[in-house]
Amino acid sequence: MSLSGALSAAASGLAVNQGLSRVTAGNVANAMTEGYARRSALVVSTSVGTGGALISEVRREVDAALVRMSRTENSKMAQQQAIHEGLRDYTLFLGQPGDGTSPGEKFGAFNSSLTTLVNMPSSTAAQQGVVFAAEDLAMSIRDASDRLAGVRADVDMEIRYEVSDLNDLLYELRDHNLRIRDFEPGSLEAAAYDDQVAQVLDKVSGITDIRVSRTSDGWVNVYTTGGAALLEGDQVQDVTYNAGDGTFFAGTQEITPGVAGVRGMEYGSLAGFAELKREILPEFQLQLDEYARGLIQTFENADASLAAGQAGLFTDNGFAFDPLNLDGLASRLRVNDAVNSGSGGSAWLVRDGLGATSQGPASDTTQIQAFIDGIHDPMNADAGTGINASISLFDYGSEMVTAQGTATSRAEKSFNAARSAAEVIQSSRKNVEGVNIDEEMQKLMMIEQSFAANSKMLTAVAEMLDTLLAAV
Repeated sequence: MSLSGALSAAASGLAVNQGLSRVTAGNVANAMTEGYARRSALVVSTSVGTGGALISEVRREVDAALVRMSRTENSKMAQQQAIHEGLRDYTLFLGQPGDGTSPGEKFGAFNSSLTTLVNMPSSTAAQQGVVFAAEDLAMSIRDASDRLAGVRADVDMEIRYEVSDLNDLLYELRDHNLRIRDFEPGSLEAAAYDDQVAQVLDKVSGITDIRVSRTSDGWVNVYTTGGAALLEGDQVQDVTYNAGDGTFFAGTQEITPGVAGVRGMEYGSLAGFAELKREILPEFQLQLDEYARGLIQTFENADASLAAGQAGLFTDNGFAFDPLNLDGLASRLRVNDAVNSGSGGSAWLVRDGLGATSQGPASDTTQIQAFIDGIHDPMNADAGTGINASISLFDYGSEMVTAQGTATSRAEKSFNAARSAAEVIQSSRKNVEGVNIDEEMQKLMMIEQSFAANSKMLTAVAEMLDTLLAAV
């Protein structure tokens, strides 16, 4: 090798060592930085004849398959978390069988008051006891319905927040796409840019599951797993939400999860909130409305004193049941003012019937027994409640509370399972992308040794040149 070749090789070696030390030092400095992927430098030989080496590329150590799996599992976890948290507080408020506060327990107290009255039909206290128990039962159902309405409002608000965050993230990715031309491909700066892009994509995956592709010029394109475009180059398809019918759009393309034939979302927090809004909460509301319907109709049908269209013990805001006005009935359930002494009513009507114009025999239990018999008849609950149609009003309350509690328990188990799966994949991803300080320090020692070797080469070449010059 010529002296000039040796000089060139040593100089390039020093330059490579400088670059390697910069990469390794960056790894050590960012070992605890969230979203940082370990860098490695690709060293290649220069052209034959000139000798030496150079760093051709700085790479982020990532596993594309693990990244995809990590984002998918993150989407699944976010979906189940949205469902679980949406139901948790409501079912805690609703209570559970045996706690004395749930609608089923309130119905048990109401049934006991009827049993007391049938044994003491002339007792004013027993008559008042039925009225008070009926009011407690109606209030518990109204409160549950109001609480459920609050959950629906919270879900709508969370959806709007998530849609806004998603659009902000898509525009952030668009801005990153526009900046990619500012970075030299394979440089440390380009790697830092890719870290930023990866972190934004991870956030997006929590809101909705995505497919990501890259163009030849480095631009990131983002699609729903169904194939609808969210971002292509510098074009963002704004995501919108229609609170009226619960539909989602990306630009003009519908992406509503769970709708057949739609190229939409499948997982992510938006999918979880959509499932709450479109399926779970409507079923819960129907269960409450059917409970209210059962109470109103049972006591109307069992009351022989009522004229057509006259309200019974339980009412729809004071009126008889209207089959065309079932939606939201639970929130309108009221005890008839006719038995409320505070409203000028008479408690003895629970013994003689709400349509009675005067008191009957004090010992007559015919109407009371008819009420008791009626609550043991099949309710014919709507199939959409998921509760057996043959179940009686007597058992419906406890069955409803159990069904809603089971749905919440199932959501919690699904969330815990999804979280465990996400944590396993995320741990594997961190093992690939994370920085091992011990390994990096060993690399620095090797770089130091290589630097010393190249320095010694330069010293030797310099001494040779001095000798040659002295001999001239």
